[in-house]
Amino acid sequence: MAIRLKALADPNRLLILRLLSVKKEYGAKLAEYIGLTTATISHHLDILKKAGLVKEEKIGTIKYFAVDKEQITEMMQSLQHLIGK
Repeated sequence: MAIRLKALADPNRLLILRLLSVKKEYGAKLAEYIGLTTATISHHLDILKKAGLVKEEKIGTIKYFAVDKEQITEMMQSLQHLIGK
């Protein structure tokens, strides 16, 4: 849980998650949308993947990323349990 919450503590990663909640996208396109370098986007995506918040799908030679809605739902349920709801 701590790894996931730490991953959410960065505004750029939150923005990436918001974009990926709409549709799957590849790193260079995310960099274009957000105005960061592809290396920086890659760094943020690695953190989000390690936290289990995004998943990766390779189509041809391109890696697409999407929000892992199942994992986010699980995290939200754990947080609700933590606060007693």
